Amino acid sequence: MTGRGLLTGQVVVVTGGSSGIGRALCRRAAEEGAAAVVIADRVEVGREGATVTAELVAAAGAEAVFIETDVSEPASWTAVVAAADRFGGVDTMCNVAGVSDNVDFLEIDLERLRRVMSVNFEGTFLGSQAAARSMMARGASGSIVNISSVGGMRGFARASSYSASKGAVGAFTYALADAVAPYGIRANVVHPGQVDTEMLRVDMRGGSPIRIPLGRKGEAAEIADAVIWLASDLATYVNGASIVVDGGYSAVI
Repeated sequence: MTGRGLLTGQVVVVTGGSSGIGRALCRRAAEEGAAAVVIADRVEVGREGATVTAELVAAAGAEAVFIETDVSEPASWTAVVAAADRFGGVDTMCNVAGVSDNVDFLEIDLERLRRVMSVNFEGTFLGSQAAARSMMARGASGSIVNISSVGGMRGFARASSYSASKGAVGAFTYALADAVAPYGIRANVVHPGQVDTEMLRVDMRGGSPIRIPLGRKGEAAEIADAVIWLASDLATYVNGASIVVDGGYSAVI
């Protein structure tokens, strides 16, 4: 895809950039003129590794750097911000990293619940905090885009911990938008529906049998495009918004 320069010169940080929506977003950011993309994830090599993502970013004309990151650990964020600082500092923070949990509610123990919450919610919280601090320290405006899910707006019997974590991401983003707006920073949240990614196919067993008015699952690049728009100057007055990208699923019963 040929970009329109929507992110020209930006330094973009993407968690979960090794695969799925995160990988698509890294590539689209580069295509839209980002100067550098920081790929923050736990996996560098393998089937869904950051090496492939970095190659896609470089091919699109941007600098790419991988930082091994546990988003739920504050220490990891020091390295992520330092990597972004090498290129001038974080302009757009995209909190994409997430894990699923396809299990009956009564079978979820505290350890399992905490794992989902720590990655999906705490990782988003810490990433937003690190990015906001970086932007404020430089006196720079910027954008934070968090990835929730229609699962955070609706409930699914075998995804109670996932729905809880993604619901928390949405509510947190509204508070974040109020907290950072005085510094010229915008915060918004995207709610994807069922997207054809490795996580949906394997971890979530193909997703739940829901009716999607458009008649198909989404593509990772379609979620990435919504994030790109929110991060661009086309959305300078969009703050505290929820963008649902689900083919119409959440609009029908």
